[in-house]
Amino acid sequence: MELDEEIVYGTHDDSHIVMSEKVQSLAGSIYQEFEKMITKYDEEVVKDLMPLVVNVLESLDLAFTENQEHEVELELLREDNEQLVTQYEREKQLRKAADQKLFQIEDALEDDKKELNSKIESLESIVRMLELKSKNASDHVYRLEEKEAELKKEYSILHERYTELLKTHMEYIERTKLMMGSSTSDRMDSRPPRLPSMGIGHMNS
Repeated sequence: MELDEEIVYGTHDDSHIVMSEKVQSLAGSIYQEFEKMITKYDEEVVKDLMPLVVNVLESLDLAFTENQEHEVELELLREDNEQLVTQYEREKQLRKAADQKLFQIEDALEDDKKELNSKIESLESIVRMLELKSKNASDHVYRLEEKEAELKKEYSILHERYTELLKTHMEYIERTKLMMGSSTSDRMDSRPPRLPSMGIGHMNS
């Protein structure tokens, strides 16, 4: 029996250089139960069962090892996931800040657009007012030019009339002078000749 036990555990140790503590503890408990069965019955009772148990323990140890590896991988994945979550949260905050900045820029642009539209409307109103004033000024200038043309025409007529009147008046004055000169000459010719005056001395002589 001791030889068989050495073979069983020797085989098990050869298959797994380092067996996990849990599997080793389980194998020890099973071995104790086998010893009880052998003591009570016979070693033939566990002879065929022993290789199966060894295979089960080996498979269990392999599964336990793989599970530990999976746990390590899972832990790495958790760490990666935490890093990804951290990175995601950081990028989320950055995106939120960028969106907020974008909203602020859009609001500022909207305010600038409204202000610009208001200025454009104001300028358009001023332009319309200036155009109306310009039209009124043009109409006024046109009326003044027409009035000036009429005044020039009237002035020309009055000037011609004045020239004619002045010419007529001058002719009248000339005729009057001629007539007055002729009348004076006629009066002079119609007077009797005056005798020379005699002085006192002449009379005494």
